[in-house]
Amino acid sequence: MSSLCLAATLLLFCANSLASSTPATEAPAPVGAAVSPPGVDPAALKQFVHNYWQQRFKQHAERVNWRDYQWQIEITVPEAIGKLPPCQQPYQAEDSQSKLPIGRQPLRVRCPDSPGWMVTTRSQISVLMPVLVTRTALSPEHYLQASDLAVTQTLLTAHQDDVLIDPAQAIGRQPLRPLRAGQPVRNKMLAAALLVRKGDNVRLTMNDGTMSISMEGTALQNGQRGEIISVKNGTSGKIISASVTGPGQLLIQTESVVEDPDK
Repeated sequence: MSSLCLAATLLLFCANSLASSTPATEAPAPVGAAVSPPGVDPAALKQFVHNYWQQRFKQHAERVNWRDYQWQIEITVPEAIGKLPPCQQPYQAEDSQSKLPIGRQPLRVRCPDSPGWMVTTRSQISVLMPVLVTRTALSPEHYLQASDLAVTQTLLTAHQDDVLIDPAQAIGRQPLRPLRAGQPVRNKMLAAALLVRKGDNVRLTMNDGTMSISMEGTALQNGQRGEIISVKNGTSGKIISASVTGPGQLLIQTESVVEDPDK
């Protein structure tokens, strides 16, 4: 009898030892229990904003043939996005459609879910690139020459959407107002390029629909593309009207004699 009691005592001791050495496990959550969804991921939202502005600037740069630029952006998103539900659909962007996305740029980001939400992000965009600048102060009466211009690295501002990058874009053009030394040269600061200058030998073309005739002439006026100027026909000596179509190229508008502009 005492042997049976001893065996029972040993079995009970072993059972208690095994129970104390087995790690406890958490009970599984009840099926259907509510789980709080995480808020909007700030990194994902910032990446969307980054990609949006980078693409906007790239489109402008390609349109005006800018190159060798260094683009940077700093993005701030509202702290409250952590309380918003994650968006199940792609974000949508709404901005002011400024010509050149540089400087401080707000961007409204919309979640098109139902119900959805919208937040406003803030970005500071900087662009450094080589642009055309003036070497010295220039007056409106001056035709720009290569010696007047230089290309230098410049931090762009939001208003320089038409800044020039190549001296060939400005040589031969006149400033519409005085320019300071070191000033970035923008397209709207300069008069349209002269394709014909007074005294130039030019090629005149007359086209009546069935045949085309070309002849030499002398320009009696300066001319931009599309302008009608007076030209002296090199064959007949008559002064006629012709439209500037390209460098040294004119299309005769009428065969009638016009008055010499110098008389």
